[in-house]
Amino acid sequence: MSTSSAVDASGNPIPTSAVLTAASKHIATRCRAENMAFINCKKKDQNPEKCLEQGREVTFCVLNL
Repeated sequence: MSTSSAVDASGNPIPTSAVLTAASKHIATRCRAENMAFINCKKKDQNPEKCLEQGREVTFCVLNL
């Protein structure tokens, strides 16, 4: 019997909500600057396209922990 897990196009596992919850304190600490830049951008402009770069930086930070 095989178990399946979600993977992205590169074959890397996609973290589940349980994994993200467990890692949330580490993410909050290590990616604080990126998160704050993203949050501040969203506060300044509600247009989602305006904050794509900050969102990418947050994602990059989290994926590289």
